[in-house]
Amino acid sequence: MPDDQPAETAPTASRAETATPASAPGEPATSSPVVVARGEAAEGVSVGTADRPVRERVTAPDVVAPPEPVAGITWRPLTLDDLEPLHALCARIGSVDHPDRGHALEVVRDDLTSPGIDLERDSIVGVDTDGRFVAWGLSHRAPPRVTPGRGGVPGGVDPDRRGEGLGRRVLDWQRARGEQHLATCDEVLPAGLVTDVEEDALASRAAFRHAGFEESRWWTELRRDLAEPIDRVALDPAVRLVTMTDEWVEATRQARNDAFRDHWGSQPTSEDRWARMVGASTFRQDLSLLAVARPLGDPEGAEQVVAFVLSDVDPEDWAALGRRCAYVEYVGVRRSWRGRHLAQSLLASTLEAHVAEGLEVAVLDVDSVSPTGALGLYDRAGFVSARRSATVVRTY
Repeated sequence: MPDDQPAETAPTASRAETATPASAPGEPATSSPVVVARGEAAEGVSVGTADRPVRERVTAPDVVAPPEPVAGITWRPLTLDDLEPLHALCARIGSVDHPDRGHALEVVRDDLTSPGIDLERDSIVGVDTDGRFVAWGLSHRAPPRVTPGRGGVPGGVDPDRRGEGLGRRVLDWQRARGEQHLATCDEVLPAGLVTDVEEDALASRAAFRHAGFEESRWWTELRRDLAEPIDRVALDPAVRLVTMTDEWVEATRQARNDAFRDHWGSQPTSEDRWARMVGASTFRQDLSLLAVARPLGDPEGAEQVVAFVLSDVDPEDWAALGRRCAYVEYVGVRRSWRGRHLAQSLLASTLEAHVAEGLEVAVLDVDSVSPTGALGLYDRAGFVSARRSATVVRTY
C-alpha cells in the first residue's frame, strides 16, 4: 500500500451489488483472480485472458520475508489477540481516508478470520518502539471458486507515519505473498492482484500505476436523503412481498447467484460467505425485503425468491456520517423475472422501511459503467453521487 494512499486502507462493508434488467436496472460487481481489497469488493473484476496455467505465468519467491525495519518499526504476523490495537489503527486510517464510514471491530475480526487465511503467513503488522501499530496488511487466497481464484489484501498506514516508506514495504510484501498464492493455481484462468483506491487519492493512484496496476473498473458511492419524498412503485401482482426471515436465507442466496451469473465476472456466493454476511450483527433481516413467487410456468412449484433488496445498519457509521444511515448491500432480480420493475418496487419499499426505522440516509455503491443502467435506477429513486473509487488490477 503506498504511503499516502487514502485508498481503501481499512476494512469496510462490501460493495452493494445490484443485478437487474435494463428496464429495472442495477448491478455492482464483486471479485476475481486473486487478491482483493475491501472484503468481497472486487469480486467481478476482469483481469484479462489466459492460455496457460496460472502457476506458469507467475514467478513467485520461495520465501517471503517480513519488510525491512525502518524508523524503529519492527514487523511480525498478526494474531487474533491483536484485534483491539488493529481496530484502533484502522479507525485512525479511516478517519482520514474515508471519514464518513464506520470502523467496526466486527469488520476487522471478519478480515482476520476469513476462510482460508493463515495469519502466520498471510498477515503483517508494523509496530513502533512504544508498541503502537502503525502499518498492516493481509495477503491471502480464498477457497477455490467456479472461476479464477481470489484472495484479499486489505491494509494501510497510520496517517501520522506516511511518507516514511511503510506503505511501499507493505505493498511489496503483499505482492510477493499474493504471487505465492497465484503460483499454486493449476487452472488455466485469468489471474491478478486487485485492490481499490479512492478517486481523489492521486498519489496512491500514481504509486499503484508505478507498481504495475491498472485502473480496471470505477465505482460510485450513492446516497439518498430519506427526508425527501419516496415515489412508490406498484408491485407486480404475480409476486408477494415478504420481509427476510431465516427460512428465506438460502433461497435468497440462490436468487443472488442467479441474478449475478451474467454480470462482469461475478462468481457464486458460497454458503459460508453468505452465512457470514447474514449472521453479522449489522445485517438487518427486518429491513431486507424479498419478492417471492412460484416458478414461471410451474403454478404448483414451491415459492422461490425472485427479487431482493438487503440492508445493513452499522451505528458506528452514524457518527462518521453525521446521520443515522443504512447501507444497501444487494439489489437483485432473477433473470427470468426481469422487466417487471421489481427492483424499483422493492427499493422504494425498503427506503420506506428505513424511514420507519428512524434512519436518515441510505448509502450504496454501484458499478459506474453498469450495462444494466443501475445509475439510472438509483437516480430515479433519489440517490445522488457522493464519491468514486477505482478497482486497480495487476494482471499475470
